Amino acid sequence: MDDFGYCLLEGALSPDQLIAIRARLCEQKEAEEQLGVAYHGEDKKQLIKFLLNKGKVFRDLLLHPALHELLRHVLGTTYQLSSYHGHIAHPGSAMAFHTDQFWMPPPVTPESTTLVKPGSITRTDHRGHRLGGREAMDPSAIAPAFVCNAMWMLDDFTEDNGATIVVPGSHRSGRQPDPTTDLNANWVSATGTAGTVVIFEGRVWHSTGVNRSNCPRIGLTTNFCAPQFRQQENFLLGTSPEVLAEASDELLALIGFKPWQGYGGYEGHHDWVKRGEYALGELTPE
Repeated sequence: MDDFGYCLLEGALSPDQLIAIRARLCEQKEAEEQLGVAYHGEDKKQLIKFLLNKGKVFRDLLLHPALHELLRHVLGTTYQLSSYHGHIAHPGSAMAFHTDQFWMPPPVTPESTTLVKPGSITRTDHRGHRLGGREAMDPSAIAPAFVCNAMWMLDDFTEDNGATIVVPGSHRSGRQPDPTTDLNANWVSATGTAGTVVIFEGRVWHSTGVNRSNCPRIGLTTNFCAPQFRQQENFLLGTSPEVLAEASDELLALIGFKPWQGYGGYEGHHDWVKRGEYALGELTPE
């Protein structure tokens, strides 16, 4: 992880886990397609979003001990789930070079100007695009990792079926990849058998590979971020009451119901936040 920015854990899922998770995901996929609510991207990737609500097998996976050992190594003692998706690369799926913390402005020196303001960064203009000139190409300092992502392989991931591709060591470049100038960077396929998980920190250049096979390639993405940052999915609002009713404190903290260092709480709720409980409203004395 330190040298290359990613690592693979073989056999992270037992055969029984693999069967149960894959069956639940495919069942959910079919039901969403029947209802006409399935998400298909223009790049021929299909997402089954917000898996937190869509099966106990998915929630159990979030507490995998080996995953958290690596998350703590990358992010420290406290972090939160940012998003949780089923990820299906259909035949012909396209590459899109990026990092998972594209929203991090490039570091500056006391003498240099900010290349882009934090609130002006967009996916369209800045995700997977270099910024600045030579100074940005060879930065004197780079941001640490604020994100860590895990791709769980529910199929064998091969070069032919679009396994995730990465550039080893790119987490130390201090910049974003570019779809043209970095096309011939040292891209390698993170291949593995079903049940393997590939974990990569947020600065690593990566992309879905091109699926040249005749079958979809199925995985799960669990994205985590440091507690200072907004999550991709709003678990405070979107998580179903049934899931919250049976959730452990560990899971509740992971999805954002435990404030951190004075952030995320509100009046009367500084240790835990709850649905339907509010800060005081407008009052008048008797």
